[in-house]
Amino acid sequence: MAVSLISPYIAADEIKLKEAANLLTESGHRVSVTTLERLCRRHNVPLTKHGRANAASWTELLKLHRDWVNSRSVG
Repeated sequence: MAVSLISPYIAADEIKLKEAANLLTESGHRVSVTTLERLCRRHNVPLTKHGRANAASWTELLKLHRDWVNSRSVG
């Protein structure tokens, strides 16, 4: 029987930023991996290293992307 370890330090819905950027492109509002990293750092969203790639909570990335798109649409 497999046992899953629950860590309070890892988001349950974590996704690599490159994968997130690809999925967010489907929304019609393309965003780069660098922009996602910058937004995460600016809004204190924890980034986790997976090899050489950064990962973050998908839920938090969706919120950041929403706010980023709204801020660009207003001006």
